Amino acid sequence: MNVTELLADLQAQHDETAARTGELRDQIEHLTATLAETEARLADLTTARKVIAELAPAGGDPIDPRRTPPTRPS
Repeated sequence: MNVTELLADLQAQHDETAARTGELRDQIEHLTATLAETEARLADLTTARKVIAELAPAGGDPIDPRRTPPTRPS
């Protein structure tokens, strides 16, 4: 293998690695956005669970759907 072939091989490897780096960065960006959305959903579910637990009658009795929630001051 001469120097020209070696340089061409190194350039090909560089180009392949640069392309793979771009693909991985895109995947990281996508996963980061998906993680943020999932964490927000988890926070919403945690809040909903806490609110329902506070409104639920003691003893775990079923919630009466006719029961009106307490009003909050404006």
